Amino acid sequence: MSEPRSAFSRDVFRRIFQTLVAFLRSSVGGRARWLLALLFGLMICINGMNVVNSFVGKHFMSSIERRDSDGFVRFAWLYVAVFAGSVFVGVMFRFTEERVGLLWREFLTHRVVRLYIDRGIYLHMNEEGAITNPDQRISEDIRQLTTTTLSFVLMVLNGTMTVLSFSGVLWTISPKLFMVAVIYAVAGSMLTIWLGRPLIKLNYRQSDCEANFRSDLIWTREHADQIERERGQSSIRDRLVARVDDLVGNLRRVIVINRNLNFFTSGYNYMIQLIPALIVAPLFIRGEIEFGVIGQASMAFATLVGAFSLIITQFQAISAYASVLLRLVEFMESVEKYGNGKSTAHPG
Repeated sequence: MSEPRSAFSRDVFRRIFQTLVAFLRSSVGGRARWLLALLFGLMICINGMNVVNSFVGKHFMSSIERRDSDGFVRFAWLYVAVFAGSVFVGVMFRFTEERVGLLWREFLTHRVVRLYIDRGIYLHMNEEGAITNPDQRISEDIRQLTTTTLSFVLMVLNGTMTVLSFSGVLWTISPKLFMVAVIYAVAGSMLTIWLGRPLIKLNYRQSDCEANFRSDLIWTREHADQIERERGQSSIRDRLVARVDDLVGNLRRVIVINRNLNFFTSGYNYMIQLIPALIVAPLFIRGEIEFGVIGQASMAFATLVGAFSLIITQFQAISAYASVLLRLVEFMESVEKYGNGKSTAHPG
């Protein structure tokens, strides 16, 4: 099997962009655009509520410090109201995202299946140099492409809004804490890329290993009589065992890299809880800020670093997504190759 090229090349993104444009211009494009606009509006609401929640939390904790019963009750009710609103908006956001992802998957799967059958692509899948496991690429990879692409785009947009929303909050609390957040996130992202980069090729290969094993199991079931008649049990058993060994060996390498990544990301996330207190608590001790600001700083720091750290928190998903991009681009190139250059006649 040839080594996969870069998953994030210009050609790959061009093809994904063309697919998205075709979706938005299709017969279901109007509904998709409306749902995307609703997602954007809900995203703004979520970020606005998070900012409001940080200030409510500050005043809530400060009222406890001052032993202010009236303030405690007032801000407790505000807390409940903001949480209720956040839950509703969050659930509607997730529901709308899933509807858009399903709509896109339906459109793209219909389109690819028509090309696969109408151009007779299935006739050439056993030729030398043809792509492997087209069935998996049509079913599983398209599902992952549509849902994951949408999820990542929304995460980037939401992260951008979060940075804009909480940068000001954190800067007003402590410019030093804001700079620490930026440097911490950038350094962590670079280390995560360095540690986890091999996952892209390994996830690509794992998809093929799993599909090859499943394909041989299906072949065995469909040719059971032939195997029994020709006494080929030993041969097919050895073949299946080899497939299992192949996928298990590759998965072992994936697990080792994930272990190393988890060591780093776990320590990275624990430090997020400690850093704000180390910087802001001395300000409270000197009487320069009220007690509630410590909690607000912790929330703002964690939220801002989280927005800057999408590569760290989502690297395993990103690496799996990269392998999906590669596999689907290969499939589309094969469709173009056989559809334009070879006969599309049906058998018989």
